[in-house]
Amino acid sequence: MIELDWEIDRIEGVTLVSATVATTATTPQRVRLESRLDGPLWHPGRGPHPDPEWTDAGWDGIVEPNQHRGIGFASPAAPADPPLEVVSARRASTDRSASEADALASLTEWKPTPDVLERQR
Repeated sequence: MIELDWEIDRIEGVTLVSATVATTATTPQRVRLESRLDGPLWHPGRGPHPDPEWTDAGWDGIVEPNQHRGIGFASPAAPADPPLEVVSARRASTDRSASEADALASLTEWKPTPDVLERQR
């Protein structure tokens, strides 16, 4: 079972949502949360280095047994109660290999060395 607690603040026209998500399951759970606010999400890590757990609709992450994950976001939309909903929760894969998108997102800018370029000529 997934437990979700949240707090909402409205400051100068911006809704701030902070939440904790936890599981009572004995295995890691992949949890998908979506915002119920009627407007865009401003989540952490925007810009050149987006957080791979966030999309424009919500959060998709792993919650380990007996652990809490803290998340937060902002929006210009008016508050809603509840501000988040659990869309899905399932046992997380035991395969710890990174997805292709996660692997590419973690790479820094790379350039081949001159000797590699010479061999391809």
